[in-house]
Amino acid sequence: MSSQSSFPSASSVFWDAAKSSYLIVLTFVVMFIGVGQLSARAGLDAVQTMLMTTFTLAAPAQAAAMSILLSAGGAAGGAWITALTAVVLINLRFVVMVASVMARLPRMSIPRTVATLGLLSASSFAVAFPRLVNDPPKRPALFVFFLCFLCCTSAVVGSVLGHHMSGTVSPLLGAVLGAVIPIYFATLLANQWKERILMLNAVAGAVLVPMAAPVLGSTSLLVVPLAFAALTVALRRRPADD
Repeated sequence: MSSQSSFPSASSVFWDAAKSSYLIVLTFVVMFIGVGQLSARAGLDAVQTMLMTTFTLAAPAQAAAMSILLSAGGAAGGAWITALTAVVLINLRFVVMVASVMARLPRMSIPRTVATLGLLSASSFAVAFPRLVNDPPKRPALFVFFLCFLCCTSAVVGSVLGHHMSGTVSPLLGAVLGAVIPIYFATLLANQWKERILMLNAVAGAVLVPMAAPVLGSTSLLVVPLAFAALTVALRRRPADD
């Protein structure tokens, strides 16, 4: 009886994930409106926009891909290969995020791991990982799945809305949508203030990635965070080794 009561139901885990992710869910709807508008301008239809958002789930990667397609005059010819390459390079950062979350989850089969983490985004990682470290839910894999699912769904809704709204958004509203993104990330980062290493890496990434981009291109999103993370890990372990 007590063991059953201490094991939360799926619905309670869902609401826990919803309370943890509401900031992302609300902001993703707004943020991905811009992604949907870019996809419409690049020649993608609503279904293609929905699929792209589901399988990419990264506004920077999608914006880069749409910019490539726009500069090539549309989604034709070899532009798709270039755009896909940019998405893959930018999203290689998820390898580190997925590995970090997997280390905090119970051992799972490959299909279950893909189902749990397949929809992970940088924002859902920023919420899930500190939670798994500081206050692990009793059903961590289900919690992460619901968290990622809610964030992905809101991103898809936003991108489809943006696609349908293409050409109807005023410059003033566009400026407001653009302002939401830095405010959102600042708020999300502030919620992790207790995790000083995460804060340090996030701030360093915000400063160093743009500085390295002219030299490294889109790979700066992977190379710079990995290099700085390796440095912070080495510095943290050094006193223990001495």
